[in-house]
Amino acid sequence: MSNPKLVNDHTPAFFSAAIAFLLVTGVWNLANIWVMDISVQERYTLGMGILCAMFATVVVSKVVRDREEARSLVNDIRQARYEEVLVNSPAPGLGHV
Repeated sequence: MSNPKLVNDHTPAFFSAAIAFLLVTGVWNLANIWVMDISVQERYTLGMGILCAMFATVVVSKVVRDREEARSLVNDIRQARYEEVLVNSPAPGLGHV
């Protein structure tokens, strides 16, 4: 009755590419801030803003993924309960067996 669910694991290549992209983006932003003709305080402010934006992006993506995994788990539990009710209930018109 139940439908087995496949677990989607990220491959090491996908994880490595994501980390590499995050590092390249960070280095690129640092280089851009370094070559700008602004004061040290403005560089610090810009750098902190970019760092916070990158951190917020990672956090939001994790929250979205966790929410989807939790919703999937709740749906799987509900499906198991429905299956249990169907298995334990008598057929219509036959009464208890």
